[in-house]
Amino acid sequence: MKFSTKLNVIYAIVLFSTSLLISCSTSQKVKVGELPKLKTLEILAVNDIHAALENFPRFAFMLDSLRAIYPNLLLVSAGDNQTGHPANDQYPEKGMPIIELMNVVKFDLSAVGNHEFDSRIAGFENLTHKAQFDFLCANMEIPKNVNIRIKPYKIVETHNGLKIAFVSFLDINENGIPDTHPDNVKGFSFNDPFKTAQEYLFLKDSCDVFVMLNHLGFEEDVKLAMQLPAKSVDVIIGGHSHTKVEKDQIHNGIMITQADRKLKYATLIKFTVSSEKKVDREMSLLAIGKKGNSRADIQEMVEKYNNNPALTKTIAIAEDDFSNYEEVGFLMVDAIRMVSGTDIAFINPGGVRVSSLAKGPVLTKNVYEMDPFGNEIVLFNLSGHEMRNLFLAAFELDDFLPIYPSGMTTRYLLNSDGSLKNVELFTSDGKPLDMDKTYSVVMNDYMASSYKYEHKDPGQGLFRTSAEATIDYLKNLKNIPSYRGMLRVEMVR
Repeated sequence: MKFSTKLNVIYAIVLFSTSLLISCSTSQKVKVGELPKLKTLEILAVNDIHAALENFPRFAFMLDSLRAIYPNLLLVSAGDNQTGHPANDQYPEKGMPIIELMNVVKFDLSAVGNHEFDSRIAGFENLTHKAQFDFLCANMEIPKNVNIRIKPYKIVETHNGLKIAFVSFLDINENGIPDTHPDNVKGFSFNDPFKTAQEYLFLKDSCDVFVMLNHLGFEEDVKLAMQLPAKSVDVIIGGHSHTKVEKDQIHNGIMITQADRKLKYATLIKFTVSSEKKVDREMSLLAIGKKGNSRADIQEMVEKYNNNPALTKTIAIAEDDFSNYEEVGFLMVDAIRMVSGTDIAFINPGGVRVSSLAKGPVLTKNVYEMDPFGNEIVLFNLSGHEMRNLFLAAFELDDFLPIYPSGMTTRYLLNSDGSLKNVELFTSDGKPLDMDKTYSVVMNDYMASSYKYEHKDPGQGLFRTSAEATIDYLKNLKNIPSYRGMLRVEMVR
């Protein structure tokens, strides 16, 4: 082809392309060469970490990889970072290991979960000042004498100029507080999260993307979304219920996510924002776990935290596997009854934190995994009628789960809707309990403080924790008998 012919061909192509641009721009009323102005944002969200130290090295490697792809990535937690690993829970500065790990991997924000209060007021206050990220909670009022670093909301601006408003709401129970020991929140007051959420809708006008970073539970987040104006929030990132949300959940135009617990998963949420503030979003659930490439420096930190000989001592041998919460709970409640020398003992279902215990050596750390809260055991003298009052009052507070007993058995009679009609009490050999007799009863001080029921005896603390009592019991027991298939609670609908 001659040179002049080549020029003619090129000129024709340019002319044809230009005519196409002009015709397209005319139909869409956009100037030649003008493209839609879009900005992107990514948020990586986790929830209910519960001090899962062993998953952090893998999590850190994944974070580095994602940040290389998404330079504007924000990292957030929907609360309950604490409680669940003895190396963290029994650390001299309780809860500090998880805060240090969150600092190193550079979290941007965390919701306040109910288990953030497990280190007591002074401990949580200290942790909020050691954290290099902000804690959020908008429906909590802090006492004036408490120097705790918590904000109701925060607006974050990314490098590409997007403004993201985060606000957070914490679940409160029937007693008007989060699910924690009442002493942990003494002097605090908590407002209805659903009413309070309406007061923060003004943030929508102050940002490009509006996010609620909640610790309410998935069903409560859905309930909240349905009460808010349609599409008024771009996404609710949730926690508390340990729900694994695997695909888009859109309710009233609001996306709701949650990523199980203990860093098994993380949710990657991608946003595209137009110049007119139109927000498109999509989510994907990423598996984390322990397997795969990991960061060596984080692994070294975790090994240092775990290097505590006091936690790795063998205190007893289990003759059989424990395969559910009930079997583990019955062992724990037997321990506090035997050590206290009482007729009866109770443990609330939320006080049992593991659902299995392997056959073979039982270590000190296994007990702290079962019972991480450091709750004192309390002695009461209660009649059968008063114990029945306790069971009736506790059922709804404990999310419709029964109390684990030792020294007696129970039968829960339920209505067709699952609500509680009555509780029948029996001796260990199945005979009806003498309801007029007074019995010596021990329970943890969470139960003693949280259950509101009619009884005369105010109780007496025994100056030892339920975990310490269990450790002493197992040391003396040496061989733990099988609890396989043990039934002490009957549920009848």
